Amino acid sequence: MRLPENAKVLAPIREKLDNLKTSNKQGRDELLKLFAQTKKKLDTMGKDLAFLAIDVVGSTDMKQGEEKAIIELDFIEYKKFVEDKMKANGALKSAWTPDGVMICFASVEGAVRTAQKVITGLEAFNRDVKSMRLDFRVRCGINSGHVYFDESIPLEEISDRVIDIAGHMQKYAPPNNIYISKPAFEPMQDSEGFVPASKIVDGCEVYVWEKT
Repeated sequence: MRLPENAKVLAPIREKLDNLKTSNKQGRDELLKLFAQTKKKLDTMGKDLAFLAIDVVGSTDMKQGEEKAIIELDFIEYKKFVEDKMKANGALKSAWTPDGVMICFASVEGAVRTAQKVITGLEAFNRDVKSMRLDFRVRCGINSGHVYFDESIPLEEISDRVIDIAGHMQKYAPPNNIYISKPAFEPMQDSEGFVPASKIVDGCEVYVWEKT
């Protein structure tokens, strides 16, 4: 796990490095002791979490020839639509880009339910809410693992391979499909609708869910 530079747990080490001359044995001993204490604290702050990446497919083409006000309104409504689904399924944190989002959950099940609700809900959203000519379609990717979690750190500032893999799962998923890594998939109690995708992403076997 890589820690953000502003992680609170690192503050004592930064302060000690600023004030301590480590060229003497006492200084080195104090610093080693502080590292050991910090590692112990980090071990208690690590959590098993799931991450869902969602991205709008072909967003540039969707915006072509549309009024700017219509584009802005439709994407505002889309964001509300996704946020309703993720909040209903216990999202802990999220980080938005203009056309995509990374969402953190306490469980894989919460991530899967959110992705499924977004995909199945797009039919009504496209019919009743959006005004642009082209429909919203999304790709979803899910991964899980042990990640350093600090409530005070925004999700976009947390750097971890677990999160990267979720993003890569999304990147390779077909439109309106969910790609989930095998390590995230295997512990799921309800895996109905998922089948092997015969794909490898970042060294992980992939399972896929498609709306029927």
